[in-house]
Amino acid sequence: MPNEVELKLRIRAADVSRLRHHPAVRQALTGKPITRRLTSIYYDTPALALLDTDLSLRVRRMSGGWFQAVKGAGHSLAGLHQRMEWEDIIAHGEPDFSKITDPALTQVFDDPDLRAALRPIFTTDVRRTEWQLAPAEGSQIEMALDLGDLIVDDKREPICEVELELKAGEPVRLFEFALTLLDDIPLWIENVSKAQRGYAHYRPQPAQARRARDVSLYRKMTVVEACRTILWECLAHLQGNHDVVVFGNDAEGVHQMRVALRRMRSAMAIFAEHMPPADDLRAELKWLAATLGEARDLDVFLQATLPPIRQQLAHPGLEKLEKNACRAQQGAHEAVSAALDSQRYQRLLLRLGIWMEQAPAGKHATTLDAFARATLQKRHRRLRKHGKRWHEMSGEERHAARIAAKKLRYAAEFFASLYPTEQTRPYLRRLARMLDTLGELNDMAVTDRLIARLMGSRPGKALGEVPLIVKGWNALSTQRQLKKLKADWNRLSDTRPFWE
Repeated sequence: MPNEVELKLRIRAADVSRLRHHPAVRQALTGKPITRRLTSIYYDTPALALLDTDLSLRVRRMSGGWFQAVKGAGHSLAGLHQRMEWEDIIAHGEPDFSKITDPALTQVFDDPDLRAALRPIFTTDVRRTEWQLAPAEGSQIEMALDLGDLIVDDKREPICEVELELKAGEPVRLFEFALTLLDDIPLWIENVSKAQRGYAHYRPQPAQARRARDVSLYRKMTVVEACRTILWECLAHLQGNHDVVVFGNDAEGVHQMRVALRRMRSAMAIFAEHMPPADDLRAELKWLAATLGEARDLDVFLQATLPPIRQQLAHPGLEKLEKNACRAQQGAHEAVSAALDSQRYQRLLLRLGIWMEQAPAGKHATTLDAFARATLQKRHRRLRKHGKRWHEMSGEERHAARIAAKKLRYAAEFFASLYPTEQTRPYLRRLARMLDTLGELNDMAVTDRLIARLMGSRPGKALGEVPLIVKGWNALSTQRQLKKLKADWNRLSDTRPFWE
């Protein structure tokens, strides 16, 4: 059962010739390129039973022969696809179940009802050119260029993509080679496989925001292994919200991308002594965070801050302010989409992959358990210093306290799997509750700055009265939230830190 590791990239048809003749391809080439036609037929039941078990069954015509492949569940990070694959030569152009012998598969494919219900559901018809490459000592990469169509009933969807499949060596070589190509040719990281594109015609999946997921660590891990695990989850969190931000209309996607970036930057700070230098990557993450932040601030203002004010106060200036904010929101979201489609962003993802894989995997004198405890205790102490004087703080000081609380929360979530759930849950819940209150206070502080930008140089009488209206509203809300914050802080202070 080989584990397939490949990097998928989209390319424009106009740039295919540049790829074929790229110096890096010519220098790494170990033989003549091979071009052949590949016709791949995907099978499933009308109810998509294989899809529901995270399997795909493909029969492919290639070089005069037939090949059958069963692919299992996998994952994609920064375009790097990893999945289980079973491939066999078969005699005819239809599934041969005698070739499926792995116990993990026979329990599915031995079902006579499933066999009887299987039928072709979509086809890919491409001309594939393959290059065998050795870009570095010990590494072997197969680069495949697929040009053709995905065919579902009478509908055709163009295919124009590059696959870099790792044959030998480390996955970091795929990122490095892709980055070399990207320096000269526009490429876009592709997280959706051909099979997923085909299935989408039968079962469209609306883009949904992806929240951060639990990280599974164990005490025998090295600090660097834990760091990699955490960072890859942060990257999956970031990319998992790409489609909902670019193609959907759920503002939560932008919020979750920002959270993913904050978690990643926090992890980079936690493990800074154990990872290669990353100042340039931090600068790029900051650029992306700022772009997302503008859109997020306007989303919160229009969805959470302004509506209750307008419900209570009928003022013409508030209506004008909302119109200005809507225009600004549209522009901010267009800027986010442009950023995510940019070569700068594609390069950032590839460089993150290289950086994470370059970290030394050897043992370190500090155990993961000791490292986690020291990190959590340090961040806990910093928050306690802030928590002694909530009511005396300025807006800037509360913002600093909120950042300290976030850093503690992210670290606590990263290392939570090292401790019993019954110990971690109360602390994490109360910390999250306090952060929600701090977030409400921060939104009010952001509102003042946002309104100043939305007013314009000549606001007029009605719009000119808005800052005082909102300021008065926020003053009342701030007092309520400060009382709530004190209660949140007291509850957290009474909760024993789970790492002690």
